Amino acid sequence: MDRARRGVTCPAVTPPTPRQAPDTDTDTTGPILTGDTVEGRRVLGFTCTARAAPTAADDQLLLRGDEHADRPPRRSSGPADQPSLVRTGRRPGSQMRTDPVRTHRPDDLRPGLTESFRELIHGPFTPHFTAVLIEHLAASGHHTWLSGGAPRDLLSGASPDEVNDLDLTGTAPAGAFTETTRQVLDLDGSSAEHPQRFSPDTLVCTVLDPVARTGGPSLDYRGLGLGLDGTSFPATGTDLLQDSLQRDLTVNTLLYEPVQNLVVDPLDTALDDLTDADGKRRLVPVNSSTDPLVCAEVLLRGVKFRLRWDDRALDDGPLCAWALALPDDLLDRLDRRGEETWHRLAGLWAQCVPDPTSPALKETIRRLGTVAAQLHARCERAGG
Repeated sequence: MDRARRGVTCPAVTPPTPRQAPDTDTDTTGPILTGDTVEGRRVLGFTCTARAAPTAADDQLLLRGDEHADRPPRRSSGPADQPSLVRTGRRPGSQMRTDPVRTHRPDDLRPGLTESFRELIHGPFTPHFTAVLIEHLAASGHHTWLSGGAPRDLLSGASPDEVNDLDLTGTAPAGAFTETTRQVLDLDGSSAEHPQRFSPDTLVCTVLDPVARTGGPSLDYRGLGLGLDGTSFPATGTDLLQDSLQRDLTVNTLLYEPVQNLVVDPLDTALDDLTDADGKRRLVPVNSSTDPLVCAEVLLRGVKFRLRWDDRALDDGPLCAWALALPDDLLDRLDRRGEETWHRLAGLWAQCVPDPTSPALKETIRRLGTVAAQLHARCERAGG
């Protein structure tokens, strides 16, 4: 749905256009991919109709045109259930594996980095079923990547024990991932007690650590972002570039593929933004969604990372320019979403702003402008 029809004027984000490799590497077997054809219509991705504890039977295939539906379709995502399936979708990341600009051997970026990734996945800082889970997903034809904070922080020089978040993304829809995870946990007697949690609103699948003192998650997974702006239900896909365009900042688009031992920079820019030629870290919004809730979430996460990295050489110019261009009536548009929207934003604000009295927070809000100040004040009240 275009911006004029939605009446939303969030600032446009124009990420760099990466070089495209020949579109010749297609799957002839395995799971259905974005870009395949079913019933003469292009496959977009997947959604899930379960409210809790999904299985693969709850994963629903999305075809071109379904993004305008009021509710998710009822259409199996299993290849065997789609006799009209034509394999035209590219293997995820296949074009990037042949592109030296966007794929890198970890030790080519920094000596010892391969061992850091190996230690994170196989070492004592990560639930020991993680590596087995990735192997099981690969055996079923799915690709899995470390995403978010883990690759970003290791590439920044952190040690594996300093990585706080373990996030995975991949081609497995929510039900298939949850079902595979349960099988892996049941096979591993020492992990069978790990409870699983599923959010039907975001399609995030979580494995909880029952002995963690904080009660925090052991592992979070969400399928690759699809970016169907304006749909009434969440969806995932199988394309790395499309996933990158749904994230908040370029530095958070970096991925690590354990099976191939590859660092992937889908936009060609994240590694440079993590440390530019002047040694600065650059905060560049990448999400091009026109949804006011997404704009607010990107803004809050921008605040988070500016506060976190305030003591580093930091270039926040792109973030500030984006924030200053936010529409003046953004909060009015959020009000139309109801109290649940503000509850969600207040929860995110609490995660992003650990110390509301921090002088650094005051300076950050000043630099980000009026809308940021209004959003901060409203979230603070909602959270209180």
